[in-house]
Amino acid sequence: MDYLTLSLVLFAVGLVLLVAEIFLPSGGILVVISLLAFAGGVGIILSQGTTLEAVIAITALSLGLPTAFYFIVAAWRRMAIGMVPPDTATAPSTIPAVLELEALKNRVGKTVSPMRPSGIVDFGNKRVDALTEGEMLEAGVWVRCIDVKPGRVIVRKLEVPPEALEEIQPQGGASPATPPGSTPGTSPSSSSAVDPLASPPPARRSGDDFDLELDLR
Repeated sequence: MDYLTLSLVLFAVGLVLLVAEIFLPSGGILVVISLLAFAGGVGIILSQGTTLEAVIAITALSLGLPTAFYFIVAAWRRMAIGMVPPDTATAPSTIPAVLELEALKNRVGKTVSPMRPSGIVDFGNKRVDALTEGEMLEAGVWVRCIDVKPGRVIVRKLEVPPEALEEIQPQGGASPATPPGSTPGTSPSSSSAVDPLASPPPARRSGDDFDLELDLR
């Protein structure tokens, strides 16, 4: 094998290693080996070839290496963009989960595990991982969901149990109980209200006046 053929083989090996760096990322090791192969090919031509062959080899490398690097970087960027996973915030598969967590706002639940400050809260028929505002809570404490952030449910301790809240503020806006003997829909004072224009009732006569009239007759 003459020196020219050996130089061309080293150039080919260097080019193959550059392309392999795209598919087999080695942290730059293949790039360094390819540059050594190019340098070896140029060195062989400089040592054994003519001046014209050396000028041609150096010119070819000066034009070929930047062009090869350009196409390699462009190909690597396209492959990297194609491998980027979709944004989890806008992925259709995650939208129902986000909406389900949003529905927990202002709902009341009970801690299933101690909150240190994260733990599990039971909202009726659903248990979720929740987080307090820094407060440490024990299991079995009533809490309310005050906010829902990406991947986190923020809860706050209820100072008053839900049963007491229902007694203070009845659900459904129930009207107060109707006193016995009154018609529904009328206030207790309306049945005993006095019409100011009505004539006064007749005065009741005492028993003494009745006896006096009998004696006179």
